[in-house]
Amino acid sequence: MSRTITSNIRMTDHEAAVKYPNSYIIMQMDSINSDIGTVLFGYDTESEAIAKLAQLDDMDLCGIVEGINQRCSLGGVVAGG
Repeated sequence: MSRTITSNIRMTDHEAAVKYPNSYIIMQMDSINSDIGTVLFGYDTESEAIAKLAQLDDMDLCGIVEGINQRCSLGGVVAGG
């Protein structure tokens, strides 16, 4: 089911994942190398988000960001360097 998200909310992909932790968020990024974009839609399931993404007229730089609670744990520890 789609969640209503006010249009033109600009934030980083990480901020979107935290703000909408149980959603799959469709965002349109500013550029190919940017992590800042506009939140367009939020969905309960990945398949709903993919279906909507396929229907968009302007898909340039659009993608799906998983909410923090939707990300699968791979186990182990990630160490930054």
